[in-house]
Parts: sequence; structure tokens; C-alpha cells
Amino acid sequence: MGDFSIEAIADYILFLSCLFILFGSIFISFKMRFIQLRFVPTLWRLLRQSFSGDKEATDNNTISPSRALFTAMSTTLGIGTIVGPVIAIRWGGPGALVGFLLTAFFGSAATFAEVGLSIKYRKRSESGEIQGGPMQYLKQILSPAAAKWYAVFGCIVMTAWSAAQANQLAAIMDSPQLGSFRVPTMVSGVCIAVLVFGILVGGIKRVSSFSAKLVPVMFTLYLGSSLWILLSNMDQLGSIMTLIIESAFSPYAMSSGALVGGVVSALRWGVYKGTQVTEAGVGTQTIPHSFAETNDPVAQSMLAMLSTYSAGLISFISGCVALVTNTWQDPELPMGASMVAASFQMYFSYWGIVIVAISTFLFALGTILGNSFNGSQCFNYLANKKYLKGYYLATVSVIFFGTIADAKLVWSVIDVALACLVVPHMFALMLYTHKAPETLLPPVAVPVTLRGSQTP
Repeated sequence: MGDFSIEAIADYILFLSCLFILFGSIFISFKMRFIQLRFVPTLWRLLRQSFSGDKEATDNNTISPSRALFTAMSTTLGIGTIVGPVIAIRWGGPGALVGFLLTAFFGSAATFAEVGLSIKYRKRSESGEIQGGPMQYLKQILSPAAAKWYAVFGCIVMTAWSAAQANQLAAIMDSPQLGSFRVPTMVSGVCIAVLVFGILVGGIKRVSSFSAKLVPVMFTLYLGSSLWILLSNMDQLGSIMTLIIESAFSPYAMSSGALVGGVVSALRWGVYKGTQVTEAGVGTQTIPHSFAETNDPVAQSMLAMLSTYSAGLISFISGCVALVTNTWQDPELPMGASMVAASFQMYFSYWGIVIVAISTFLFALGTILGNSFNGSQCFNYLANKKYLKGYYLATVSVIFFGTIADAKLVWSVIDVALACLVVPHMFALMLYTHKAPETLLPPVAVPVTLRGSQTP
């Protein structure tokens, strides 16, 4: 008899939604004439400009383009970026990494479209505050009801996401492997909740300022350590790439009803986890970008693609580390962060565990903070700027209880709610890019720049 548990049903619902996002992203890529390839030189120029000449926004209600990027990246680069690829490889084989690359490549076009729409349709309230995110363009493309639908499920998903990330983080920090650095779960919960609340009450300025400091540190620490492991195994990289390709495109048979490799398995797990990691087409990345001080939606949209590319890159490298160290085949290692820690321990001894613990702490903290802020904007849309601090208190309470709760049911709720969120959102993106793709593309012979006299 089939498995009809809540977890299994939620799993299949989200997988079908992830497939829809992938196909939608491919559709958008063609409609946007593969902008993720055509404007790579412009993208790098904008990136250099954002770091060299980009200053903090002068408007109290906006942030600089680069801080908008960092805030979006801190949300996207969560624990799933580290652990997701390892889980996908364990269940779907090495070829699952191809699924991560596909979702990052095609998903970057969806990111471009959704961020462009968020800036195109953002507006100011009477008090001068920015009102942006998916709700504003869903209201125009579909209906006001669709916007409220997204806001409701956005509150649920982003609050539950924060709780689930806090749960994973608390479990990692309380791991016996950390020895004297071990932190009790209850202590982790209190510290995370207090820190997140203190940053959230400062609004987008404080959130973006913290993210701008956090992202470079966590990116450098984890990516640098991972690259060191890969460079130490240069002689194996060729065979690892061959293994990935063969696993992805060899038609392995299915035994006992379980997917054990090949195209189907790679698609099943790579796309499933890859979509969760990149968040392309979900709409969450659009909220911080809506606050960017720029009058050029195209430039900010191009910059936003870096977040999707970065998530795909880190995921791919994480997976390669598991392959070169062979921890993905060790049946004695528990699924998840323990596999990553074992890989790092081979090359950094005890400090490898510490590096993974610090990395997961930073990645999780950024995601918890970003999701909490994004959820607050969904709540703002529903409550019309009322009771915001009450929402913050409710969010950090859920985060605290998330650290000590059983995460299985939480993840099931997330999966179903996320499906309700992404399907109408991706449909709206496809509808708009089918009817008017040229309104999101850069005008011919007009230079793309990050700054200008700001927003409406």
C-alpha cells in the first residue's frame, strides 16, 4: 500500500510545484531571450559598480541596490544551501547536482522577471514608506484577491521557514560533536529570538545593514573552506564530473519502487531541493529589492540574478565536497549536516566541525532574519501597517518554539503552503512575460545603471 502520511502527501505536492516552477522558468527564459546569458558582461559591470561607487541610500525608506542584494542573498543562502545538495545526492545520486544547476540557470530568468515587476509596480504610502513585493504586481496582473492570497500564505510560509531553520540550527549547535562549544537548545532559541527581534524593529535599514555585513563573512568562510577541500583533490575532479553526468543521464532501473539513479531521480531530487534553495520564482527575493534606491528596474533585476546564481554555485560546490570525500555513501552518517561536518573534519580535523557549525549558524541566522522581514511585509499588506510589532513578537515566539519542537510537521505545513504560494505567482510571471516581455527588458542602446533619482 502506498504511503499516505501527511509528510508524503506534502512532499509530492511540493515536488509537482517545483516542476511547475522549473517549466515556468524555462518558458520565461525563452520569452526574455535568455537574458541570464546575454547580459553577463553588464551584470559584472553592475556588480563592480555596486561595490565601488554605491553609497547608502539618502532616503530613510529605501536602501542601496547592493544592500538590497545582500538582504535577498541572506534570505536565500540558508542551511538548505549547505545540506540540501548532500540530501539530494544521498537519495537521488550524484546526478541530482545537475538539477541544482538547471534550477539556478533557468531560475535566474524568473528572478530577473519578478524583481523587475516588483520595482515596476512598487509604490509609496502616504507616509512615504515603500510598498512592494509580489503583492503589488499580483494585484495588477491577476487580481487583488490573488495579492491577498499570496500575502496570507506568505506569512505562513516565511514564519514557518524561520521556525524550521531555527530548529535545524539549534540541533546543530547542540550536537555532541561540538564538545565544549555545544550550546543547549533552549539557550539557542532564546538568543536567536532576541537577536532577530532587535534587528527587525529597526526596519529595512537595520536588516539590510546587518545583512551587508553577514553575507560576505558567511560566503567567504564556507565557500573558501569548501574550495580548499576541492583543490586538495584536483586529481579527482575530472572523475567526479564524469560521475555526475553519468548518474544524471544514464537510465538506471528503478528497484522496489524507489528511484535509485538516472534522469528521473536527478530531476526528482535535484529540482526539488534546487528550487527550495534558489527560491527563484517564489517571489521572496522581490521584497528587499523593492526597497532599492534606483530608477532602473533592469539594473536591479540583473543584480538580483546574482543571488540565484550564488545559491546554485554554493549548492553545487557543497555537493562536490560530499562526492570527493565520499561521505554521501556512508550509511552510518545521519542525513544532513553531520555528512557535511564529516567531510570538513577530514581536512580540518576538529576545526572542520567548528567551521560547519559557524557557517550553518550564519546561514540560518540570515535566512531567519530575511524570512521574518519578508513575512512582516506580507502582514503589512493585510493589516495596512497596523500591529507590526505584535507580528514581530508573534514571529520570534514561533522561532523560539520552533527550536524545541518536532520539525517534521512544520516542514509538511511549509511544503503545502509553499505550493499554494508559488503556483499562482509563477502563473502570473508566465502570463506577464508572455504578453509584455519587452517592458522588462533593457531598451536598445540605453546604458543600464544602478542609481538614479529614486522611486515613485
